[in-house]
Amino acid sequence: MKKVCIVTAARSEYGLLRWVIDSVYHDPELELQLVVTGAHLSFEQGLTYRFIEEDGYPIAAKVDMQLRSDNKSDIVCSMGKCSEGFAKVYFKLMSDVVVVLGDRYELLPIVSAALVMGIPVAHISGGDVTEGAIDNEVRNAVSMMSTLHFPGVESSAENLKRMLNSDTNIFIAGEPGLESFLRYDLMTRNEIASNIGLDESKRWCLVTLHSETKLSLDDNLKMVHHLFDVMKKTENVQFVISKANADFGGMQINEFWEEAVKSDTDKFHLFSSLGQRRYLSFMQQSAGIIGNSSSGIVEAPFLGIPVVNIGERQKGRHLCKNVIQCDRDNTSIALAFQKMLSQSKIIDTYYGNGHTSNLIVAKIKEWLKQK
Repeated sequence: MKKVCIVTAARSEYGLLRWVIDSVYHDPELELQLVVTGAHLSFEQGLTYRFIEEDGYPIAAKVDMQLRSDNKSDIVCSMGKCSEGFAKVYFKLMSDVVVVLGDRYELLPIVSAALVMGIPVAHISGGDVTEGAIDNEVRNAVSMMSTLHFPGVESSAENLKRMLNSDTNIFIAGEPGLESFLRYDLMTRNEIASNIGLDESKRWCLVTLHSETKLSLDDNLKMVHHLFDVMKKTENVQFVISKANADFGGMQINEFWEEAVKSDTDKFHLFSSLGQRRYLSFMQQSAGIIGNSSSGIVEAPFLGIPVVNIGERQKGRHLCKNVIQCDRDNTSIALAFQKMLSQSKIIDTYYGNGHTSNLIVAKIKEWLKQK
């Protein structure tokens, strides 16, 4: 059996990798080696490795990188611990291939350790462009160190071909997060209302605002203040807020939310993590999605849900017709809110049709057999 090591470092990333993990786990010719690190092991981020255990997937190893995002120096120190931890894990597991997804900074030590130790890397969602965050540079660096590439769309594949000066082992797979809408038994509106404590007669909005890692801390905090000012003035809407990632500035944004929601605990509901099924179920029932998460850019168009995308974190990505782009100031956010709440659903399948995991696993198996 070929050993396929899949690494996940955050709740959002696991949600996107879920069905690739599932396909490997149930393949009789493959051995799943699931390694968790980063925010999954952070109390502040909700110890989300427990969601993986609840889903029934065995965790082969945990790498505690002692994640801290108070300042940029702490992040770099955590990355050093991550590199050391993965050197030990790779030596123990003797994997045939390492599978990673996306663009989070944790991937730099994860993938560079695999490169030095001679373990091929399969990278999902390379070739995208997000100019408003260091994710862009991280993603490109990971692509340069990878052997197999699974971009979501044709434009990303073309970016990879130019970057790598080659079209070898580049397979357009669609965005993996869309598969969850087809595979999960999503919760009904009544079930969500009961589970979270919401009023079914009111409109619901999902808020996920991460920091812009190329902005100062002050500018990030101004952004979340402006957003909350608009949320307070929006009537007959209940907001479910999912906390920010463990990026620089994310902790301070979360501290703001923890105090802000106390002003009206019926209107505002804050979660470290909703869990993938509940998150997608709530998204499906939402009147709109607000923030700067990639889920608003990639997953929401599949459902046609109106999205307010704030600032430049996702700058460079293709924006589907359901997405309303706005600046970070109060006036721009307020105008975008008004448009979102009056906009009908606009379904767009630019990012794929929800059938991704089987293609990725089949190509990995084919490559491993040839190797």
